[in-house]
Amino acid sequence: MHSHFTSLLLDLKELSISNIENVQDDFLIHVQPIDHLQTCPQCQGTAVIRKGCAYQRRVRHLSAFGRRVFLMLPAIRLFCKQCEASFVWQYTCVMPGKRYTIQFEESLPSHVVGATVKQASKQTKTPKTTVERVFKRWMESECKHVQTVCKKQAMDSEKLVLGIDDFAIRKGHTYNTGLHDLRGGTFLDVIPGRKLEDLRAYYQENPQWKTLQPAAVVMDLAQGYHTFIAEVYPSAIRIADRFHVNRYITEALQVVRKQIQKDLSSRARQQLKQNFRLLGKRADQLSEKETKLVHQFLQYSDVLRAVYNWKEAFITWYDCSSSHALAIKGFARWIEQGENIEHSAVQCCLKTMKNWQEEICNYHHLRFTNAAVEGRNNKIKALQRRHYFTRNPRHYKQRILLECNEEMIRC
Repeated sequence: MHSHFTSLLLDLKELSISNIENVQDDFLIHVQPIDHLQTCPQCQGTAVIRKGCAYQRRVRHLSAFGRRVFLMLPAIRLFCKQCEASFVWQYTCVMPGKRYTIQFEESLPSHVVGATVKQASKQTKTPKTTVERVFKRWMESECKHVQTVCKKQAMDSEKLVLGIDDFAIRKGHTYNTGLHDLRGGTFLDVIPGRKLEDLRAYYQENPQWKTLQPAAVVMDLAQGYHTFIAEVYPSAIRIADRFHVNRYITEALQVVRKQIQKDLSSRARQQLKQNFRLLGKRADQLSEKETKLVHQFLQYSDVLRAVYNWKEAFITWYDCSSSHALAIKGFARWIEQGENIEHSAVQCCLKTMKNWQEEICNYHHLRFTNAAVEGRNNKIKALQRRHYFTRNPRHYKQRILLECNEEMIRC
C-alpha cells in the first residue's frame, strides 16, 4: 500500500509517511510534515528558517489491524528572523507535550461507557490513570451537553409526559429519584432522596424544572410523589403506573395461593409452590404446557379460581377500555366483581384501588407507563454493581445521565 493511502487510512492529512516499522506487535510510523515551514506563533510572520531536528516524539495514535500505532514525530526546530523567536514545530493532531493524539483521546470515552475504566484500559492497552483522566474530563463537558439537549427537548415537547420513580443507592436505606421524559425517551435529572421534603428542596435549588409544562406525570402510588406533583404541576394529569397497580392484584393473588396450598397434599403443594409465577403471568402469554398447569391449579380452590379470574379481568380492563368514560364504568364493574370474593387480601387490595381510582383510570387519558423508567433503573443497578458504587456524588450523577441517555452522546 502506498504511503499516501496509509495517511488517508490513519487520517493524517498534515503528515506524510516516510517509514513503517513493526516492533513487538506495534506499528511505529515515521512521519514528516507535508509543509516545509510554519508561521511564527509569536508574530505570525513567515520569515522562518529550519534549524534541524532536536529529537523524535513517540505519540500514540488510533489502533490499526488490532495493533497499537505510534507516530514518530520529529521535533523540528524553527527560528523567526523577524522577531528572533525560537520555537518547535506545532502539530494539529497532538497538543504540545502530550503523548496521545487528539483522535486517540477522543476515542477512549466510548470504551468506558457501558463498561469500566479497568476494562477500557485493558482493551485499549492504555494506562488506567490515563483512561480515567481523559474520561472524567470528557464526562464533565459531555454531561452538560446531554442534559441541555434533553432539557430543550422536554421544553419543546407537545403534551410532555413525565415519569418519576425512585431507585436504590443502598436498598432499604438510601434512595434517589429519577425524573424522566417518557415521550422523548430521556433521563432528565437525578434528585437526591425520595421524601417530599427532598423533592421540594431540590426544586427550590433547580427552578428550571418548574418551567416544564407536562400534560401528565406517571408515578407509583407513593403519596409523597402525588402531593409533590400536585404542588409543582397542578394542571398535569397524575397517572398511576400500570406496573405498580398490577402488582397489588398479583400480591393479593399470591396471598390467597399461600393460604390455599397449606391444605393441599404434599405433592400438590410442592408443585403449586414451584410454579407460583405462572399465576401472575398473563393468560394470553402462557404456553400450552403452562396453561394446563394453571388450569390444574385453579381446580384446587374456588376462591383461587375467582381471584385469578378477577386478576385477568383487570388486565382486560386495562387493554380494552377504549375511552376514559368507559374505563370508569368498567372499573366499577371490576370493583363489584372483587367485592363478591370473600377474602381479606382481596378486600384490602380493593380498598387501595378505590382510594386511587382517579389516578388509575387516568391511564386511559394518556396510555403511558413507567416501563422505560424501570429499564433505566435496572441499568443504574448494573452500573453500581460494575463500579462497586461511585464515591464522588457528582461523578455518580454524571455516569447515570450518560448511561441512560447513551443515544444523546456526541460521537
